[in-house]
Amino acid sequence: MKILPSRILIVEDNPDHVEIIQCALQKWAESNGIQIEFSESMSEAFAQANVAQFDLILTDYYLPDGTGSQLVEALAAQKYPCAFLLMTAAGDEALAVRALKTGFRDYIIKKDSYAQKLAATLETAYVKYREEEKKKQEQERLTELSVRDSLTNLYNVRFLQERMAEEYARAARYHHPLSCLMIDIDHFKNVNDLYGHQTGDELLRELSGLLLAHVRQSDVVVRYGGEEFVILAPHVGYYGAQILAERLRIKVVKSKFISHMNPVEMRISIGIAVYPEDPAKDKDSLLFFADQALYRAKQLGRNQVCLYQQSEHDAIISNSLFVVDKTKMGELSRRLSDISNMAKKAYIEGTRAFVEAVEMKSLLNGHSARTAMHARSIAEVLGIREEEVCIIEHAALLHDIGKLCIPAEILRKADKLTGQEYEIIKIHSVLGYQMVKPIAFLSEESLMILHHHEWYDGRGYPHGLKAKSIPIGARIIAVADAYDSMCVTGIGYRNSFKPEEAVRELINYAGIQFDPEMVQMFIQALVKKGDLEPQAYDSEKLGKAIQSVSNPPKK
Repeated sequence: MKILPSRILIVEDNPDHVEIIQCALQKWAESNGIQIEFSESMSEAFAQANVAQFDLILTDYYLPDGTGSQLVEALAAQKYPCAFLLMTAAGDEALAVRALKTGFRDYIIKKDSYAQKLAATLETAYVKYREEEKKKQEQERLTELSVRDSLTNLYNVRFLQERMAEEYARAARYHHPLSCLMIDIDHFKNVNDLYGHQTGDELLRELSGLLLAHVRQSDVVVRYGGEEFVILAPHVGYYGAQILAERLRIKVVKSKFISHMNPVEMRISIGIAVYPEDPAKDKDSLLFFADQALYRAKQLGRNQVCLYQQSEHDAIISNSLFVVDKTKMGELSRRLSDISNMAKKAYIEGTRAFVEAVEMKSLLNGHSARTAMHARSIAEVLGIREEEVCIIEHAALLHDIGKLCIPAEILRKADKLTGQEYEIIKIHSVLGYQMVKPIAFLSEESLMILHHHEWYDGRGYPHGLKAKSIPIGARIIAVADAYDSMCVTGIGYRNSFKPEEAVRELINYAGIQFDPEMVQMFIQALVKKGDLEPQAYDSEKLGKAIQSVSNPPKK
C-alpha cells in the first residue's frame, strides 16, 4: 500500500507556476484523495500551518515577504511535523543545496519539464520522510527505555539529572518557581522482612502508579533509588508544592496496597525544596535541600511533609536565646496578610483603570475587561474556588498588558501583519510576564499571562506547552480572549462575529488551539446567561473533540 500525504500546502506567488502545479497534481490528488491548498506568501503559509496540519509543504525559495528557508525555520522551531520541499529556479542549485541544511528534505529545479515528475517527486520525498520519522521514533523509544526504571517504569536518576538541569536553567532564565519533592516510604525494610522482596517490589510498583495518577502531565516522577522517589514540578511554588505533597501523603494513608493478599498499609515522608524561595544555586543544591527537608520529616516522626524553608526557620528559632511569642507572631502574620490583600485589591483596581485608559486609544477598547468577565464565568462553571476564580479574573484583566510595550503602529495596523511584525506581537506574553512577575502577590497571575497563547496541541508560544501542562487559568483565558476578539472587537478578523459564529470557531479549534473542556464550560456559561441559544452550536462535534483528547489514538 502506498504511503501518501493526505494534505499538502504549496507556497508559490507566481500565478503561472501555480497554474502549472495545479494541472500537474490535480489528477494525482483526486485519485488518491489528497487535499492541496495554496498560499502566496510566507506569513500566509505560516498562518495556515498554525491552524491545520499539513503532511507536506512545497515552497518556493523567494517569497514576497521572506524566503522558504525562513518559513521552514519558523515552523521547525515549533516542531511542526511535516516534510518540507523547496522549489527554486534553474541556476540556483547552490542556493538550494545550502537550504537543505535548514530543514528541507529535497529540492525541485523549475525547469521546463519539472511539472511532469512533480507528483512522483512528492511521493518519493514523503516516503523517505515517513521512513526517517519511523527510525527516529524507534530511536526515541530505545532512548526512553534507557532512562526508565525497569521495576516501576518511572524515569530513573539519569533522566532526572538531565531534566533537572533543563528545568532549573529554564526557571532561572524566566524567573518562575521549580519545586522538588523527595519522597521516602516509612519503614520499608519491615515490609521486605515480613513479606519478602517480591511483595516489596509489587508495593513499589503500586506506589509508582499512585504518584503518577496524582500529578500533572508536566511533572516528572522519578524512582531515585530503593524506596525513594522524586517529583519535579515546574511552575509550582511552595504553596502548590505543599498542597500536592499533602494530597499524596493522605492518599497513601487511605490506600490499601497489595490486593492479592492481606492489604498492606503504607506511610510516606516528603521533603520539599523550591527555587527561588530556597537559596539553591544549581540543580544539585535544590535536590540536596529537598533531601535535607526529608531528613527533617523523618526526625519529626515520619508520615509528614516538611519544607526546607520551614526546617531552616525552625532551627533558627529553636536556637534563639529568647522565647518567641508564637501567639503574637500569628496575629502579626494575619495583619500582614490583610494588608497584602488590601494592596493587591488596590493594585488590581488601579491597573484596571490604567488598562482601560490605554485601550480607549486603540482597537482594544474594553477587550481586557470583557475577557476577564468571560474568564470568571468559565471558572465559575468549572466549580473552582472563589479565591482561584479571582486570580484567573485578575490574570485575564492583565493578559495583554505586555502589548503596552509593542509599537502602536503594529497594534493599530489594519492590514495583514508581516512575518516580522507577527513575531514582535508574539513577545507580548513574555513582556507581560516580566512586567508582572516582580510583584509578589501576582506570581500565579504572571504564569497565566505568560502562557495564555499556548495551544492545546503544543504549537503555541512562548514555550510550546501542551494539553494539561498549560496552567488551567491560561487555558481559560485563551478561550475568553479568542471569543471577545472574534465576537466583540473583531481583532484579527475582517468582521466581528455573531456569538454563534464565534462559538463555532471555538469548537472548530477545540483540541487544536483550545482545551475542549474549557470551550464546553464557556458555552454552558453563555447559554446560562442567555447569550447563546442551546441549539445554536454543534454539541456532537464538541463531544468528539472532548473524546479525542480524553482517549487519544495510540501511535
